[in-house]
Amino acid sequence: MGDMTIPFVMLLIITIALFLERKYHEETIRKEFEDSFENVKKYNGDNNTEKKCKELVGLVFLEDSKLNIEVLDDKIVDRLERKKYNIKA
Repeated sequence: MGDMTIPFVMLLIITIALFLERKYHEETIRKEFEDSFENVKKYNGDNNTEKKCKELVGLVFLEDSKLNIEVLDDKIVDRLERKKYNIKA
């Protein structure tokens, strides 16, 4: 049993050292990522431009060679009557 004590102790010391080194490197990497994330939030926070998104307000159907528009939002009817729309093909 005395023969294996020294290699076992050496293995135990190496294992503990590697574990502590890994923990240290994980903490430094995590801190770097958190800092870079804060920088990204800081620079992206200034550009509070809202993105325009499409909204479904009606459906267009072709029935008996006539176009029928079914409006889902009543506020859009006024725009359709004033012909305030664009057609994309």
